[in-house]
Amino acid sequence: MRIIIVIAFILWTTARHEASHALVAHLEGSKIEELRLLPGIHDELGFYFGYVKHSGNTTWLSECAPFFSDLIIVLLTTIILMKITFKKYYREVLFFGFVSPIVDLIYNYQGGLWRSGTDVSDMLTLLPDWAVHSSFILTICGSIYAFIYFRNRQKAST
Repeated sequence: MRIIIVIAFILWTTARHEASHALVAHLEGSKIEELRLLPGIHDELGFYFGYVKHSGNTTWLSECAPFFSDLIIVLLTTIILMKITFKKYYREVLFFGFVSPIVDLIYNYQGGLWRSGTDVSDMLTLLPDWAVHSSFILTICGSIYAFIYFRNRQKAST
């Protein structure tokens, strides 16, 4: 069962990350030429979790879109867990609502610090460094804090 959850986790994280890029690029008037939501191997890219290929000009918003969606998911998960008390599927909500965004944020942030051509390296080119670094650090720390809080709250209630 755990392997199914891990596969679902990777698919969920990749799909929402790439779909966020695609949605914002589309809203900015770009044409989506290719959208890959499943991991694979590309002749030019090598291994990938997913990618979006689009034509047309976009702004920094399309680069930042997955990280805005990470923040929105963390906030919605926090609201749900504050308002609703349930025991069934609590771990799954924690996993998909907190761990998925945390992994996405950390994976992309660290990769953007040492690799070019990533979302974060592009953001560092388009935006002030302090804005990129502080937003990632604050969002990662806040998400980890919320995850620990709700995990401890669950343990205390059982």
